[in-house]
Amino acid sequence: MVKLVVCGAINWDVSCFVEHLPAPGEEVIVRQITRVSGGTGGNIAVAAARILGPKQVALIGALGEDEIAPRQIAALDAEGIIAEGVDYIPGVESGQAYILVGQGGQNVIASCLGANARLSLEHLNKPSVKRLLQECQSIVLTDPPLDVARELLTLAERRGIPALWDPGILVSQGREALEPLARLTRILFLNESEAAALFGSAQLDMVLRNLRSLKFSNQVVLKLGAQGAAMLEPSTGMVIEVPTLPLKEMGLSAISTVGCGDVFGGVFAAYQVLGAGLQKSLIMAATAAGLNATHPETRGSPDRAALEAAEERGRNLGFVVRERKLSENN
Repeated sequence: MVKLVVCGAINWDVSCFVEHLPAPGEEVIVRQITRVSGGTGGNIAVAAARILGPKQVALIGALGEDEIAPRQIAALDAEGIIAEGVDYIPGVESGQAYILVGQGGQNVIASCLGANARLSLEHLNKPSVKRLLQECQSIVLTDPPLDVARELLTLAERRGIPALWDPGILVSQGREALEPLARLTRILFLNESEAAALFGSAQLDMVLRNLRSLKFSNQVVLKLGAQGAAMLEPSTGMVIEVPTLPLKEMGLSAISTVGCGDVFGGVFAAYQVLGAGLQKSLIMAATAAGLNATHPETRGSPDRAALEAAEERGRNLGFVVRERKLSENN
């Protein structure tokens, strides 16, 4: 029986590694090109499957009827992911992402949504997809079309199972459109730019004050890049912070940060399914994201044994969760 259903984009990633990211009008030399499977949904599903094991994670998404689609399905099959929830859209290209990666892992991404934007409510009503949604223990969604996101979040609430949502590009719809859906989630994931777009700031205390003023009761996880990650609990006023994995002290170095946020979400969801507490899930997710950055490929997340060994090494180097409470004067 599937434990986790993931819904989101499946992309073919073309990554160009350069000395530095170009300024407008500047031409730079590409040192290396990789062409690999990616996309937020696919990446999250793979990261979770490497923790939960084969046939425990299913993916709902859309591909075109093109030469990319069979390669994507083969990659999912190789990871033990149930792919019967993937739809095929005739006359449309599969999603593709074009990525420039500078030294140190900084990147800029331009995505062609393709079939990802055509995932529909009708697909969710197919018997095979409905079965997956009825038997799973948790749902993670990233950036499917807004009506699909609404249906999945509503279903999760009706079934009483946790829904974790990383809205990604849907943040462009604005807070008015997203807030009612965000209230249906168990945990909302945002990066710095998304938090700033929705709440006017990515500063932790400011975001937490805004959440409390909105009477937002569920947890919000902020992915803060080089500053690590934090979980905000509006109901208690608690801020739980975790730094970035100390790669240098572990003899490692960052190569690319592409996909690290997806790995974070997938591993967090997997540990929640395993029954781990929020702090444990947070630090394992941060560990996995850090390890992913040491690989050139988008899906460079570790299996469970390697992840837990790395977390223990990091803990001995001061890689621990820290809690604090928002001042009552705020």
